[in-house]
Order: sequence, then C-alpha cells, then structure tokens
Amino acid sequence: MIDILLASYNGEGFISEQIESVLKQSFPDWRLIIQDDCSSDNTAEIAQKYADQYPDKITLYRRETPSGSARNNFFSMLPLAESEYIMFADQDDYWLEDKIKETYEKMRLLESESPDVPLLVHTDLTVADEKLNVISRSMFSYQGLDKRAAAFNRLLAQNNITGCTMMVNRRLLDLVKYHNKALMHDWWFGLIASSMGKIGFVDKPLILYRQHGGNELGAVDGHSAGRAVSAARDKSGSKKRVTLTYEQAAAFGEIYGGMLSDNSRMLLEKFSSIPQKNKAARICTILKYNFLKQSLITKIGQIILC
Repeated sequence: MIDILLASYNGEGFISEQIESVLKQSFPDWRLIIQDDCSSDNTAEIAQKYADQYPDKITLYRRETPSGSARNNFFSMLPLAESEYIMFADQDDYWLEDKIKETYEKMRLLESESPDVPLLVHTDLTVADEKLNVISRSMFSYQGLDKRAAAFNRLLAQNNITGCTMMVNRRLLDLVKYHNKALMHDWWFGLIASSMGKIGFVDKPLILYRQHGGNELGAVDGHSAGRAVSAARDKSGSKKRVTLTYEQAAAFGEIYGGMLSDNSRMLLEKFSSIPQKNKAARICTILKYNFLKQSLITKIGQIILC
C-alpha cells in the first residue's frame, strides 16, 4: 500500500482534475489522504464528494486552524501516513497514469541495492500552463537543474527534488523531525536521504506540473537572461534567500548532527560556516567542497553574491 498525502488550500479550480488523475493510475494499491488547510472556497466540499464516493480509497481531513503554508500543512500530515511508502501530491497538478507504478518500481530497485536505509525517489516533470498545455517537457532542462546533483554537498546549496514527484520509504519518514527553518518538506527530506540514505531518480516526466497565478512555488526558466538581471537587481532578496539555506543547514545540524557520518558532518559544518567568512574565503569554501548551485546562471550569481 502507498499513502498519498495531498495538501489542499483554495484549489477549487484544479483539485478535481488532480484527484481524477490519481483515480486513473495503473498501479491500484494506494490510498489518498487529503488535508484541507481551512480553504475559503469550495475545495474541501469537492474533496468530500470524492471521499464519499470512494470511501475505501480517499479520506479527507479538515484543519481547524490554518497552518500558514503548504510546507506546514505537509509536515502536519505526516502522522496520517501508515503505509511503508509515502507519496506527496499538490492540488493543482495532473499525474500521468504510470506515475505511481514507475516511481514504485524505482523504489523497489533501490531497496534491493540498499536495504534497510532511508530512501527517496523523485522524477522529472512536464511544465504546463493553467490549461495543461505543455511549456517544457522537462522541468530539469527548463530550470537548468542537474539530475546528478544528489550528493549532500550539492543539496545543501540547492534543492532539485520536487515534492509532488517524491516517494519516500518508512525508514526515511521515521527520521523526519520538523524545524521551522526547513525551507520546504521536499528539500528537508532530500537532505535526510542524501546524508543518511540514498536518492533515486526516474529520468522521465510523470506529472504535468501546472503553472498558474496561485502557485506557492513554481518552475522558472533557468536559462533566462531576464532572470539573471532580476536577481542582480534584487541583491538583498537574493542574499536573503542564500542566508535561509545556511540557516536551514544549521537547523539540520541541530537535529541530525549526531547521526551523520564524519564526512557529512564535516560538509554540514563547512557549509554552515560560510556566512562567517570574508568573501574570498566564502568563494574558496564553495569551490573546494563543491557547494555549487546547478545551472550556469545560478552558479554565476552565487559566486557574485556570496
């Protein structure tokens, strides 16, 4: 059995299509758990209709108070998952019919190679517009992400795991502890898996990743010169985003430092110490330990603004 956690909030325009895409999956052994975060539209009512129609497959929970963000909603849902494998869904995407099947097959392969360790599998995505017309077949290509950047040092600097493509095993889920400095659940899970387990990647888009005005996080063109210019103009905002990664790393060390290998602990300490160094030393540390971001544009910006 695979538990799918779907965090919903004011998604009445899209949630039916997402649920329908889960119902059409070729892999049948799943359970969809929806937690609505005090929506002010009809999202919860739509989800309830599906829960009433498919009581053995779909369950709806309604928060009594707002969590404040998709991150908080997802983290608060974790105790609801009871299965050995857990997936995560956004309310506004569309899953291709073999998404669960192919992700699960990769997970099982990873388990056969690395039994009894925390495991995470994620996939590529097709970037789509509001009506699910394709913008880019591969989000990794669109954003200039590096599918090979699964090592702990690389994920400290930049996340390339999208939560709505992610499956984790119970061993990983049991290690998850919430910290308010975690930037997003998928990044936090990726840090756990890369430092204490393994990460697998399905080099195939298995989801239509819908882009619309209400995305909390979305896909941006990693090759856009305009993006580089905007980042250069917004130096304070860019530096703040980088600072948040250092704060996240320090928080990760508070919780998991004693569980890490000597090498992972050293990398965490080196990365967390970057803000205390002068600019030349910061650049030297980034290059020496390969704390580089993934696209050419973000790497250049990282060095200029570090």
